Amino acid sequence: MALIFWLSSRSVPETLKHFPIIAKLKVVHLIEYGVLYFLCWFAIVRTTAYRRHEAFILALTITVLYGCTDEFHQIFVPQRTARISDIVADGVGGLLTQAGISALRK
Repeated sequence: MALIFWLSSRSVPETLKHFPIIAKLKVVHLIEYGVLYFLCWFAIVRTTAYRRHEAFILALTITVLYGCTDEFHQIFVPQRTARISDIVADGVGGLLTQAGISALRK
């Protein structure tokens, strides 16, 4: 979360300016929040008595809520804006990560 906060505290990185298609596809959000989801899910599964589906719901909720706070934070950063599509991409990153976890477990 600290890394995401630090990255979103910076103005739009030069590399993303040169590759606008990456920014439009939300690849960065998918990766960042996929990792955040995995870390939350793993911590919940390893340290609580929650069942796996409960861990999924809690980890996804944490991921999306953090995405909301990150978008709010970006309102105050020059050259950044808050977008609902970014929050959706954050949630999708979590869902894709869970799909990968489920596939690996089978």
